[in-house]
Amino acid sequence: MNILAFAFVFCLQLYLTFDYFWKSCINPPYILYFVHQAFDVFLFWAPVFLVTKLEHALHFWVALGVGIHWFTYGNKCIATVEMNKQCAYEEHRWLHSLKNMFGLREYSENFHFIWIGLLMVYDLYVLSI
Repeated sequence: MNILAFAFVFCLQLYLTFDYFWKSCINPPYILYFVHQAFDVFLFWAPVFLVTKLEHALHFWVALGVGIHWFTYGNKCIATVEMNKQCAYEEHRWLHSLKNMFGLREYSENFHFIWIGLLMVYDLYVLSI
C-alpha cells in the first residue's frame, strides 16, 4: 500500500470533516470518528493507494462484507448509526465524508453500492492481470 497516498486522502477527508464534527457533535466519540473515517477512505478511495494483488483481494472481501452489512441493515452502517446516536444527529444521517460531499445521494440512495461495486470490479480486474 502506498502509505503516503492513503495518508493524503485520509488527511484531506479529516480536513474537510473534522471542524463540523467537532463543533456539532454533543458527545464526540473521537476514536469512532477517526477509525470510521479511515475505514471510509480505505473502502471508497482504494485505487489511489492499493498496490499489490493481496491488497486488492483484501479490499474486495472487505467491500463485499460491508455491502452485505449495508444491505441487511437497511442501507445504513452500524458505526454511522452509533456515531449519530452519540452526537445527537438524526439516525439516518450519512457519514460526513469526502465522497458524500459530491451530492451523489441526490441521484440515488444506493450510489455507494454502485461505487463499491465498481471498485470491486476493478479489484477483480487487477487480480486477473
